[in-house]
Amino acid sequence: MSDPNPSPSSAPPKPAPERFPLEELFPACFDWQQPKPVKIGIHRDLIAAGHDRQAVRRALSAYVHTRRYQKALLAGAIRIDLLGQPAGVVTGDEADHAREPRPDPRKAMPPNDTPISKEHLVSGRLELTVKFSELPKPLRVQDGIKIGIQTGEGVVTAILPQKVWRKLEQAAKDYPTWVAALSGSLEHFAGEVISLKHPALQVFEKKPKPAPVAEPIAEAPAPTVQRPEASQPEAPPTPPYPKLTLKGRNTPKAD
Repeated sequence: MSDPNPSPSSAPPKPAPERFPLEELFPACFDWQQPKPVKIGIHRDLIAAGHDRQAVRRALSAYVHTRRYQKALLAGAIRIDLLGQPAGVVTGDEADHAREPRPDPRKAMPPNDTPISKEHLVSGRLELTVKFSELPKPLRVQDGIKIGIQTGEGVVTAILPQKVWRKLEQAAKDYPTWVAALSGSLEHFAGEVISLKHPALQVFEKKPKPAPVAEPIAEAPAPTVQRPEASQPEAPPTPPYPKLTLKGRNTPKAD
């Protein structure tokens, strides 16, 4: 049984609004390729015709702010209504306003290097990860084994416990190819050296991709060898028989 009072989270999302087809519905008025100035307040005519208010406003805003429409706003140009009939003229002030450069909304915003204030901050933890696939040369220090990885952004250093270092050494021996991921929080950053504290190390074996298996080529069937049939002995030639003829024979007459 369905819930008669569904929660707002279970309600289906609203479909995205479709583009209002100005040119398809009113081709005599709207032409995106060769626009003409439209009647002042034409949005009221569209709404009065039963079209959605927000869809009409979005479509008209996109239409009248195109560069081609702005160029069509010349002083004295005839404005048209939905049927393409004259409905006023473009005044000089309207034409001048169309020629004014529009301000870039991005320029009204602060630049990217603007310092951020404390009210915009939230607490978090910075963790860095660097990957390498060669065994670093170890430097034994008081707290363990210090290693360094050269990256494009600088040198990353970390001090590993003896147990972690032995794990890395063993992996380098066991795996033909491998990759290690060293992660940790930032301890300090001086010049081009990034030092990590509380480092964690993971080593993975890089297995080569299997070579594509070539499909076996079907062998052509061996040609069938037809054995010659055993030759039968030829029959001896038939001796010629004498031709029979009725010439020279007298037929006896009946008495």
